[in-house]
Amino acid sequence: MFEVLVTEQSQVAEARRRASAAATAAGFGETAAGRVALVATELASNLVKHGGGGRLLVDATDHHADLLALDSGAGIADLGRCLADGYSTAGTAGNGLGALQRLAHPFAVVSWPGRGTAMLARVHDQQAVPALPAGSAEVAPGALAGLVVPRPGETACGDAWSHADDAEGRTVFVVDGLGHGMDAARAANEAVAQFQRSRHQPPDEIVHAVHGAIRHTRGAAVGVARIHWASATVSFAGVGNIASTFVPQAPGQPVRRMVSHNGIVGHNARKIQAFDYPCGDGLLVMHSDGIATSWNLATYPGLLQAHPLLVAGVLYRDFARGRDDATAVVVDTRPPRGAVS
Repeated sequence: MFEVLVTEQSQVAEARRRASAAATAAGFGETAAGRVALVATELASNLVKHGGGGRLLVDATDHHADLLALDSGAGIADLGRCLADGYSTAGTAGNGLGALQRLAHPFAVVSWPGRGTAMLARVHDQQAVPALPAGSAEVAPGALAGLVVPRPGETACGDAWSHADDAEGRTVFVVDGLGHGMDAARAANEAVAQFQRSRHQPPDEIVHAVHGAIRHTRGAAVGVARIHWASATVSFAGVGNIASTFVPQAPGQPVRRMVSHNGIVGHNARKIQAFDYPCGDGLLVMHSDGIATSWNLATYPGLLQAHPLLVAGVLYRDFARGRDDATAVVVDTRPPRGAVS
């Protein structure tokens, strides 16, 4: 995922160009890449006109492109009205957000007066499916998403994440290669490769396997969480500064921050141990230390029900340290359809 800062109108063209190029490089056809360019233009223009500037994050795969527009501006007081064609607060035709709903699926928005706005638009390589009304997108049980953004000035990223599913649960893996740049990226990539080989093992055994596999690299911080659908529990094993937190949907229930031991996987991981935690309906949030741990999702009304990538985007917007690679992975802990429960 890459980031384009958009603080003035002249930067909208750069956002459009880079988003279109990323889609083309991912194998999008000309028509689909054109839709990505249109979405990037609308999102970037909205950042300038309504958000006081912000950032556009873009991630293109061979199936779809995700675009996240993040600003810390005045926010949207009446979201439903703003999403209707013909409504504008900037003297324009007022068709921008309505167009986004037709071009992207999902297209979802969270906003708080005085605290900014986050918009997610996913453009598929195939013809876009009509989005849900009012800028909302139903979040399916078990939905997950993550963002990985390299340190400013770097093209290689030393953070990475992956996951593996089966009928009984889901295993989520987050790694932060020591430092940043190419050497950190090499450690993270080899850790992910080992995770894929060991993905059916328990979390502590996965960390042990990664520890052995990346000894020749500079090492990494690693966190592995295994969600068990039937028992509504999560088992977590971590070494280093990978934060893992369960945030319940039900008000009044405790937020659970999970234990990670000190050390560097691949070098001096002296203690590798998994701990079990209850987790009903809610969100599992895992992130590298490029994002500060001082966040509290309860201070963002409605964010717990939003698309996981919007949650990750808001955490990145408000808590990225700005001097390191940053990764945030968000998982809806409700069992997906067809899971053993």
